[in-house]
Amino acid sequence: MTFTPRPLMCMALLMAPFSVFAATIKETGAAELEISNKTRHPINVFQGQWKAVVLPDERLLTQDFKDASLTVSTSTPEAAIRFVSLTTGKGCKAKICVLITGN
Repeated sequence: MTFTPRPLMCMALLMAPFSVFAATIKETGAAELEISNKTRHPINVFQGQWKAVVLPDERLLTQDFKDASLTVSTSTPEAAIRFVSLTTGKGCKAKICVLITGN
């Protein structure tokens, strides 16, 4: 079986996007995430083996979320999470902030 230049060029073009994305991924250190509770009720934050409670208008700096997923839930049945915003804005002590709003 012989390959002509045209199919090889098509294969190279199809595979090019994968190599471009692979080259842009950088290995960084611990990825901290700040949880900011903008609700009127406490919220629970679960990650791996630990659980934390974030009171209203309080903040929590989490561990590296690459190793364990982060779960956020309300602590009472009448509480509700309305919006979750991901930001790197001012006032954020970590590289990434999650703002949780509701009532």
